[in-house]
Amino acid sequence: MAAPPARTRLGSVSVVLKNTWIPASWRWRACPPMMGAMRVATIVFTLVLVGTGAAHAQYVDLTEPSPAASRLTEVRRSLQTERREAGVALLVGGLASVVGGALTASIGHEDPFWLSFGVGTAGWGAVNAALSISMLDVGDGGFAAIEADRMLRGEELAEARERAIRDQHRSATLFALNFGLDVAYIASAVLLFFVADQLEGEDEPALLRGYAAAQAGQGTFLLVFDLIEWIASNERADRLADVSP
Repeated sequence: MAAPPARTRLGSVSVVLKNTWIPASWRWRACPPMMGAMRVATIVFTLVLVGTGAAHAQYVDLTEPSPAASRLTEVRRSLQTERREAGVALLVGGLASVVGGALTASIGHEDPFWLSFGVGTAGWGAVNAALSISMLDVGDGGFAAIEADRMLRGEELAEARERAIRDQHRSATLFALNFGLDVAYIASAVLLFFVADQLEGEDEPALLRGYAAAQAGQGTFLLVFDLIEWIASNERADRLADVSP
């Protein structure tokens, strides 16, 4: 009668070995190289998975702007549009003064007051129209510079934001200075108007009063314009500061 198949137990599992009894401890010790290779393969596979996941998590598409750069660009474009609109307002006011002053001087050329008022208004209007050119961004160079910064990241993006903020603060300072000059224009015009009576001659007092009235009117226009842009420039700087790079 044949002998029953050999059995040994590994934990709670019975291992059936044909014809030969082999202790379980011997069975596992018989293939240490294979077990080592399996452990190494498992470690390598785990490292590959971890590395792939980390690489996927750190992947950045450098061909597209970052969300922060896009936000900053759109804010800067909006501010540049506002600056251009302010320049258009100054240009329109200046050209209107040129046309209105020329018509006034032409129609009232026989009256020294209106002649002087018209010429003075046209002269101030021409200066204002010339000053507006710097705000119009003719050729869209300002917009092009803003778009060039759209692909910036990290420290370069933060530096671009700081430059834009400094530019707005400089604009605010310039408009504040102009505001002070506007006050001086108005004050000196009022003084000239009343001093005109001290001049000798038939036409000189009227001529001086006409120019003083023109200067006071233009100074008032510039006072309002510069005050609005002074406040607006500071608000624009705050809007830029709210954008996180």
